[in-house]
Amino acid sequence: MERKTGRPTARVRTPTAYRAVFFDAGNTLLRAHPSVGHIYTRVARKHGVRPRVKDVEASFLEAWKARHGVEYLKSDRAEKTWWHKMVHRVMGRHFPAPAKFRRYFEDLYGQFAHPAHWRYFDDALPTLRALRGRGFRVGVVSNWDTRLVALAERMGLTKEVEFLLVSSIEGIVKPDKRLFHKALKHAAVRPHEAVHVGDSLHEDYHGAVNAGLDALLLDRHDSAPAGIKTVRSLTDVLTFVSPKQK
Repeated sequence: MERKTGRPTARVRTPTAYRAVFFDAGNTLLRAHPSVGHIYTRVARKHGVRPRVKDVEASFLEAWKARHGVEYLKSDRAEKTWWHKMVHRVMGRHFPAPAKFRRYFEDLYGQFAHPAHWRYFDDALPTLRALRGRGFRVGVVSNWDTRLVALAERMGLTKEVEFLLVSSIEGIVKPDKRLFHKALKHAAVRPHEAVHVGDSLHEDYHGAVNAGLDALLLDRHDSAPAGIKTVRSLTDVLTFVSPKQK
């Protein structure tokens, strides 16, 4: 059941001539399936270790909250090194032998490149298709490594958007305004004609605003600070960008 609050899910402004909508990928359009903890655990069992899913989920959440910086997303090599450290924080105690952990990590890292471990959020494809049907330029601006390109192709995402900007390919990471400016160039629109949607307050929301774009924070769990323009679902984006359309 959706929790009701006094804060609107999306603040609809006076209609602006929006021409483009950009989206983050991970945890905005796509989610790990069935969950990060399940995938980590499933792969661990292949390597003779049987941790509990809930313990792995808790360890991952703790490690994720403690992460720092996004510079690792500037290249595939840096990305993989960063994830090696992250996974070791979560699973290292289950694999005390370095060689065994290395084999586990390589297997796990490869698994996340497969569509079998990803799903679209239910509101993702309908929203993308509705926006393009209304004439909006639609693109993805993501802090990800090059695996996203093949993943997007295999999941059909590249057919649903006009362009895909990936941080490790561009050598620029959100919240750097240059990545948003590249998106504007791809869409051939000015900053005030575009809105960016993502789940990260720092990387997506503030990054886009600082680049001159409008922004919406995807806040599925109603946990955003006050004063932030949010949507509870991607379908709410349709109301924000074209409130008079059905």
